[in-house]
Amino acid sequence: MSKRWYVKEVPASEPVGPFSIAELRAQVQVGRWRDALVAVAGGTEWRPLLAELAVQDPVGVAPTAAHSALAPPPGAAAGLPRTPRPASVPPAPAGQAVSAPRARLSNAGLIFVSAAGLAVIAVLVFAAVFMARRAGGTRDFSQSVVRVVMQTASGTGFFVAGPDDLAYVATAYHVVASGEPILIEQTLVGAGGRRYPQAYPDAEVVAFDADADVAIIRLNGVTRDHFRPLPLAGAATADEPVLSYGFPGSNLAHKFGMVSKPGKVLSLVRFPVVDRRSGEVLRSDAIAGLLVSVDIEPGFSGGPTCNDRGEVVGVNVTKDLAHRGQNGAVEVSVLRDLLGRVKRADAPRDPSADDVKQLLTRVEREYLLLPIDRRRTAREDDFVSMGDLPRVGELITTIRRLENDTTRKADTKLSGAAGLGLVLARLPGRPLETYSDRSTRKAMADCEVRERGLREFFGPLAGSRGAGGPPASAAEDARAKCSELAFRPVVWDLSALALQWDGQPRDITVSKVEVVDPELHVYRAAVQFSRIDHLVDVWLAGDGGRLRLKLFDAEGTASGLSAARDVPGSAFAGTWHRSDPRIGHNLSRDVESDMETDETLAVAMSGDGLASITHQFRRRIYLTGKGRLACAGPASVLSLGLEQSFAGSLESGTITAARSKDARALATRDMKECGEALGYAPDLVVVLKIVGDRLLVYRTGGADYPEVAEFTRQL
Repeated sequence: MSKRWYVKEVPASEPVGPFSIAELRAQVQVGRWRDALVAVAGGTEWRPLLAELAVQDPVGVAPTAAHSALAPPPGAAAGLPRTPRPASVPPAPAGQAVSAPRARLSNAGLIFVSAAGLAVIAVLVFAAVFMARRAGGTRDFSQSVVRVVMQTASGTGFFVAGPDDLAYVATAYHVVASGEPILIEQTLVGAGGRRYPQAYPDAEVVAFDADADVAIIRLNGVTRDHFRPLPLAGAATADEPVLSYGFPGSNLAHKFGMVSKPGKVLSLVRFPVVDRRSGEVLRSDAIAGLLVSVDIEPGFSGGPTCNDRGEVVGVNVTKDLAHRGQNGAVEVSVLRDLLGRVKRADAPRDPSADDVKQLLTRVEREYLLLPIDRRRTAREDDFVSMGDLPRVGELITTIRRLENDTTRKADTKLSGAAGLGLVLARLPGRPLETYSDRSTRKAMADCEVRERGLREFFGPLAGSRGAGGPPASAAEDARAKCSELAFRPVVWDLSALALQWDGQPRDITVSKVEVVDPELHVYRAAVQFSRIDHLVDVWLAGDGGRLRLKLFDAEGTASGLSAARDVPGSAFAGTWHRSDPRIGHNLSRDVESDMETDETLAVAMSGDGLASITHQFRRRIYLTGKGRLACAGPASVLSLGLEQSFAGSLESGTITAARSKDARALATRDMKECGEALGYAPDLVVVLKIVGDRLLVYRTGGADYPEVAEFTRQL
């Protein structure tokens, strides 16, 4: 039979071909192109492939294995007996007339009549099957595969059997890891083939495996008899044909709904564990997976990859950007193990005091004790409530907006950046210690420089607005991308704030655990930490099947802000000191030098909490090369310094003080000439706070975000 037919998988795709009827039939029999359209060479009419096969080769089209697993056999669907095709009589070629006998029908004539009858039956059956598929009447996965919708992203999921009668959906963890509210959408088909969504908003993640990138969602109050959970295969085998299902994120997909893509299992592999934020490989050969020859696209994440019996062999998680038509799915055994950890909805889940103590001990020892350089890559998944993560993002957006505001306000003489830093300085502990660290700030600054260059280069191509600038959306996207580098530092800092962390492991006693919100599984525990003389309210949540730390209380305020902080004035009174040893620090390209710094802070407290502060800053500069400073004259050593005074008061454990008089020079040199060499501008406002045995001083000249200096008591 000649190769005359071209195939399109969806109406907007490019046609492929030409193929013969035999080749098309072979593809259908292995589970491919069942929803495709075909047209004859030179023609303009595109028809459903199954319907075309039923016309061109009615007897030669057998139901595929996938059809057998998902729907009744065509004969049964039509209420007709299944008659095997006569092996000895081929179908008549298309367009060829067949002579009828003049008298009695011969055996050949009887066979021909039977074949013709079968042809008519096959046409009717396959037309019925095709129309039933479009109307959702057969098991075409529309009862099993759903869209998982978040505020900022979407993916795919599929119904699986859980531990009780409620509906459970499996998906990829990275689809739901943002912690945003989840909406499950099922596409239903009504009269005339019209598609419409059915939404289920009361959904929660009840288990997840961040390493394997798999999660289980429960639809609260919805029983599974509304849906068709997909069966799980025993195991996948290499070279077996598969179909991957998903809801691509393109406009075309929104129009046509769920899409299936054929392929086969290329190999059984072991995937590495990859940090979804940094892209760092944490462990190699850790997760059982499949490489499949399915060209999935964004939106397929979390969808099922099924064998020709309609059984799930994998969960779509990875798109291979290096190899076309090769992608990854987590092997079904991983999903089966995760389902085994899901508890019934009616199972007791309120935590005990011991549960809280175990969690807080793990948070301190495995998370809070990390050095700064590891906090930026420490995964929050094991410790922090998913529901708090969107609020962290909002907080970062606010912080970054204010800290970039260096315009002084007329009333306070402070910029948004300075005001933000001073407010944060009054928080307990070391507020935003990791976020404020130089390495974090440098990473974000480098990112902004890089993104700014890209925006300037591509701005005209993107349709710039105003005076040659890029579109506002491009700038917002760039800021969001760079703000991602602040996410984990801020999560760590908020965790430290929630537990009033002082940098050292502590004894933990949990005296009471109360239920605050039974529907959202939110709890508050009264906790006594050693070295803290009062109880600390610690907020917790049960999500993802485990107890986790909440970073915000029921009012949406950062947890730990309301803790009592009764620090007496005597703890501040006295003289404090800090110094930087002599190090190489060239003042310019032509002036080679070393410098050392020495600071003292004298604090006097009155009985009513008023504070008087005197700060002396001294810097010695050693000119080690041939270059010289104009203000130094012939001298090789330059001693500079200034003294400044502040007045303020003690409130909630911190002293906030403003400049009380102008700074004065502590050197014989003219500070107007040597001020640049000093490298220190007078401060406008300072905040003092005791942390452990150290005095932390947050200081700003009014325009910039405050820097922090750490002093020890001078004996």
